[in-house]
Amino acid sequence: MPYSLLAALLLSAILISCASTAMASALEDRMERDLEGAWAALRIEIYSNCSGAYNDNHINALGVAAKADRRFEPGEVVKIDRVKVKRSRVDLLLTLAEPILKNHSDGPFILFSESPCKVQLIFDVPRDWIKSGDHRKILSEIDQRLTTFASFEAARTSALCNGRERDPYPADYELTLIRHEIWQAEELNFEIQARADQALEMALQVTSSVSDDPEYLKGFADGVQNMRFWSENDCDRLLSANFGSISDRPPKGSNRRYKPGYRDGQELIFNLILAKRLEGCYVPVPAMPE
Repeated sequence: MPYSLLAALLLSAILISCASTAMASALEDRMERDLEGAWAALRIEIYSNCSGAYNDNHINALGVAAKADRRFEPGEVVKIDRVKVKRSRVDLLLTLAEPILKNHSDGPFILFSESPCKVQLIFDVPRDWIKSGDHRKILSEIDQRLTTFASFEAARTSALCNGRERDPYPADYELTLIRHEIWQAEELNFEIQARADQALEMALQVTSSVSDDPEYLKGFADGVQNMRFWSENDCDRLLSANFGSISDRPPKGSNRRYKPGYRDGQELIFNLILAKRLEGCYVPVPAMPE
């Protein structure tokens, strides 16, 4: 094939590709103006894990194909968050107006929280529709699955709305939250006390093994002086503080009797400082309302 002909074909392909990309971009802009931010009521069932991520719901002749585990009946009111136009498909990213109530365990308590439900409706459309920018045909396809409204209230009060509402919190749940706060505070204070007691026990063990060897005592004094500069005050980090990760090695060339003294001096001060600073980490325990 002559070079000039090949170049012409490549140029044509590039121009066609650029034109298609520009058309898809223009189509996306148009559909964003028509749909993004709008409220709608769905005519189809959908599936979501209600975990904060958009779960794929692939539109097909039978309804949708989805892997998410929670099913929602037709008639859900949704907000159209975003429109994405691709080579042969259009995606609508939706958030359901009504969240769900999820529960989880924390110690002896069952706690509840609202969780948003999101879906990504995937519409396969002929590539010619994208290339031509025929938004009317695409909107017609979308309109078979949902109906948009001028406001949330209009969607919520429409005949299409299924009326689902989030499950209520359990009775006296406010008291459960207070009891949970009390339990959390008591558990934290218990953890602080246990860690402080452990630190004092370790300090006592160090003092019981102090040697009167001059080289050991020299190392001990240097270790004490070195650890005095430990400045950690964050309560979370104090609770997880580990002497092995904080202590310094003795200076190179140190006498073999100096080394254990240097370590013991550091360990003694580390544990005394730790126990003292943990005293400021206790939290107030809430009182039960009368």
